[in-house]
Amino acid sequence: MPTTTSGFFLQCASHGTLELVLPAADTPFGVEHHRREEGSGPWRHVATFASGLGPVDAVSLIQSNFGDPGHLEAVVRAGDRLAEFWCAPSSEPSWSEPRFFAEGAAGDPALIQGGFGGKGNFELVVPHASGGIAHYHRDNDTAELGWRGPVIFGEGLGRFEAVAMIQRVAGAPHGPHARGDGDLEVVARIGDRLVMFWRSPGAGAAWHGPEEVVSGVRGTPALVRSTIGGPGTLELFSPLARVGLARWSRDDGAHGARFRGPTVFATDLGRCEAVSVIESWPLGRIELAVRAEGRIVHAARDGAVWSQRAIVGDASPSPADIPSPGTLPPPATTTNRPPAATTSRPPAATTSRPPASTTSRPPAATTSRPPAATTSRPPPSTSSPPPAPLPTGASPRLRAGPHRAGFRRIGALSLSADACYPDTWPFQGAIYRCPVRSAALLYYPASADGEEAPLSPGGPFPVIAIAHERRLATSAATAGSPAGLAQDYRQLAGVMAHLARWGFVVVAPDLSWLTPDDAPLRRASVLRDALTHLRAGSRGPLLADFARVGLLGHGLGAQAALALALDAACPFDVRALALLAPAGAPERALAIDALAPRPVLVVRGTADPIAAALPAALYDRARAPKHLVTLPGANHFGYTTSLGLAEPLDGHAGLSRREQQAIAMGYLAAFFNGYLRDGHSDLDALSGKASLEGLEAREIPVSAEVPDGAAGS
Repeated sequence: MPTTTSGFFLQCASHGTLELVLPAADTPFGVEHHRREEGSGPWRHVATFASGLGPVDAVSLIQSNFGDPGHLEAVVRAGDRLAEFWCAPSSEPSWSEPRFFAEGAAGDPALIQGGFGGKGNFELVVPHASGGIAHYHRDNDTAELGWRGPVIFGEGLGRFEAVAMIQRVAGAPHGPHARGDGDLEVVARIGDRLVMFWRSPGAGAAWHGPEEVVSGVRGTPALVRSTIGGPGTLELFSPLARVGLARWSRDDGAHGARFRGPTVFATDLGRCEAVSVIESWPLGRIELAVRAEGRIVHAARDGAVWSQRAIVGDASPSPADIPSPGTLPPPATTTNRPPAATTSRPPAATTSRPPASTTSRPPAATTSRPPAATTSRPPPSTSSPPPAPLPTGASPRLRAGPHRAGFRRIGALSLSADACYPDTWPFQGAIYRCPVRSAALLYYPASADGEEAPLSPGGPFPVIAIAHERRLATSAATAGSPAGLAQDYRQLAGVMAHLARWGFVVVAPDLSWLTPDDAPLRRASVLRDALTHLRAGSRGPLLADFARVGLLGHGLGAQAALALALDAACPFDVRALALLAPAGAPERALAIDALAPRPVLVVRGTADPIAAALPAALYDRARAPKHLVTLPGANHFGYTTSLGLAEPLDGHAGLSRREQQAIAMGYLAAFFNGYLRDGHSDLDALSGKASLEGLEAREIPVSAEVPDGAAGS
């Protein structure tokens, strides 16, 4: 999913929508966000953000692997300052507030998500005001997500005006969202010339170049790696010094290979200022967004024919959507590389996508908003409720709740003595050490989505502490696991955001530094430390009602949650315990029967080999009130939403990740609302008396024993 090609135009890897951002031409200034949902439909204005920055000079857009589906991320230049923004790709996107991280920028920036680091660092290049090009990177494997740099290169050539960047893909499938792990390549414009620089992606690597590419250009260029045959073709597009665009290409081989071309086209557009390019799916088509003469034109190449498809902001479908060789001349083609076949790329799967963004809005609703009129585009409402992740008619517990989901990163969590190792702790040939300070993730009911969003009225809210699963070290390198183990406390961010939208404050501390089979009491101490940290904060009492505490544990974390619930010295009133796929040996499990009369929920999956025996054993030993939900086809790590986790020992799920997560979220929300808010009607679905609304057509076995002796199964 991470975008490895820079520009201001992309195709959303999860939804297939086309997304485009551009500086607003007049007040309130900022950045306009436009979208096209269907190939024959209109472009529509969906949001304006960064208005507080005043006039914006340039913006670069990517889709990252943060959130699920991945967030849209933008870097905006206003004057010489750079600020980052993000949002979930929902139907009515809500962009974050700016986070400024650099000064001294000049010209158009280029942003990608590269292959260095476990999560994949953000890489950014931008012309520097004092000459040369500034390279920044954001370390996405840390809780702070801090930007590093700048490293200046090419300063001996003078002042550059624009850049484009791509990451080569070494030993991996090509494509617009392929995981790049090769060299970073930058094409930069100085005067009317384009030159190329490159470097390996590792920390401290030196930039090489310049390599002369072409001349006679202006504006902002674009690079894309085409998948048409063989190892692929590197295609370069740029506005020409006079009118129109030009395309050059070369085989994606060694540095120094000559670019073939140019092929001149789009001269009818007049003087062009910038171009951005993607290879769209499922047809493997090159598509352009061109800024020319004060408008944005969307064009596409079908085989060897270019066609103008739409003008952004036009509320009616463009008649030019039918390819017309007369609209834009075809590019030059080589004899050894055929045009793209319409079947060369399969359509994206629709059943394997995880659920809505874990830190922002849920996925787009199935209904679409009317096209925005081109004469008046009011900013999107910030007070409308978020769209539902499931179709209308689903249970309120499956839909997003009445609040938005704000979140906060905690980077200085103090650890108590009983949470820490005495010095070092050897385990299976590795040495474990406790950190000086630990990290945690906090979600809370908010009036807007995003980091540090304002708190919703109606607090303080019940609080839930989460103990996450601990993966094996071998799973960090497994396909689909972009993040290292130190990021595992974000595993259930989707669950956290869903509970926050239903009026709960949810905190998950980092437990990754503990050994995989560590005693549950040590993990429970870290869970207690996170609640203590939250209560001691200046905003803690405003956020959370510590007289109504629930615990949730996943996998090995379930034993930690149970241990804290059974701790007689715990300073918090733990009133409800949910165990999600609890793992471990049944004979080593704690005496769960001592939890009564406090309720317990056990959720298990029939395709979960990691938590095969313990869930049923815990339920059998527990005393009423107790509830057991069995999800047919659910595996162990399918509940995780923000890291794209894969575990080599996990089973093959019969449910899509989205279905597995949504169903689990529905039962968890009903359980905590029933026992932390006395929402007794929510407990019918957990007691075998009724189906969870929206799931009537599914056979989901539910067993329960409640205090009055009634049971359901």
